[in-house]
Amino acid sequence: MKTRIHAIAGGVGFLMILLFWTSTAFTELFASQETVAAVKALILKGMFILIPAMVIVGGSGMAMGKNRTDAEAIAKKKRMPIIALNGLLILLPCAWFLAGRAAAGVFDTLFYAIQMVELIAGAANLTMMGLNIRDGLTITGKLGGARATSQQRQQPVIEERSAGPLVVKNVPRLTSPEGKDLVPKPVMALCRCGRSKTKPYCDGSHNEIGFTTEPSEDSTPDRLQVFEGKHTHVHYNRLLCSHAGECGKRLKEAFDTKRDPWIVPDNATPEQIKDVIKACPSGALSWSEPRREPQHIYGDEPGISIEGDGPYRVTKIPLTSSVRAEGASPEKYVLCRCGGSKNKPFCDGTHVDIGWSDQSA
Repeated sequence: MKTRIHAIAGGVGFLMILLFWTSTAFTELFASQETVAAVKALILKGMFILIPAMVIVGGSGMAMGKNRTDAEAIAKKKRMPIIALNGLLILLPCAWFLAGRAAAGVFDTLFYAIQMVELIAGAANLTMMGLNIRDGLTITGKLGGARATSQQRQQPVIEERSAGPLVVKNVPRLTSPEGKDLVPKPVMALCRCGRSKTKPYCDGSHNEIGFTTEPSEDSTPDRLQVFEGKHTHVHYNRLLCSHAGECGKRLKEAFDTKRDPWIVPDNATPEQIKDVIKACPSGALSWSEPRREPQHIYGDEPGISIEGDGPYRVTKIPLTSSVRAEGASPEKYVLCRCGGSKNKPFCDGTHVDIGWSDQSA
């Protein structure tokens, strides 16, 4: 139902702006000033249809796309605020100004300058809305036929179930704690309450123990720290960290938790720093050159590796989650499997503190 409302409102909005734009261009070129004034008055009244339609499009679009990470959905979400601001800050004031000017019979240089601004802004919105319609049709599989639908079905994704398991779809690789390749099913429910008797798969135990995925009051603050070096900066968000200890094992000179600050980039070469960041399974670490944006480093193929007596290590599979973390990477993260993390869905190392194991029940 929400998809249909979104599509209808989007179509109405697109057609209204197209009608405004073409009628303006036609009357300015071929009609009398009286006709221009009548069209301007009708366009201003038409705003009472256009604005509610655009509000519905924006609201329904953001609601449907808030957890989507595919390229088309991300592009649509980026265009929506621009379309809205363009309409409210340019198209609406221009329509009001031009209608008043035309009603007074004033067709001077200022009138035509504002008219040109309105036409340019209208063309920009038509273009962006057309791209959104195209991407929407692609997402629903209505554009591209069977090929688009097939690609959509095969896209790997991990979905959170509130107070329940992780639903994994179309994952190409699932590796056991012993390093063996398991045969992944198209759709699997993986346990994250820590009590399933059929680990790693869910057996419904979360219902029996009252498992919750609600945020903990003492969860780790979402904060991206920057440790600066002369040539390399290291960025770290503790909220994402699974405390696997790869950094300290590999390069204690630069990563030492017993020191303050615990990360000193200048104690190693940029290449050594990058090797450690590549080995970090959680994506809590990233790097940058001074005054540049942080970057993550990935190496493994898409899939899920199950750590013995520990969490799920995920690479290159989108996660649909309401939880956001500054500096997080959609390409590399670690998900809690013991049920005790304060930072769900991410692992915070609690499995070690509570002595959780694959034999726990």
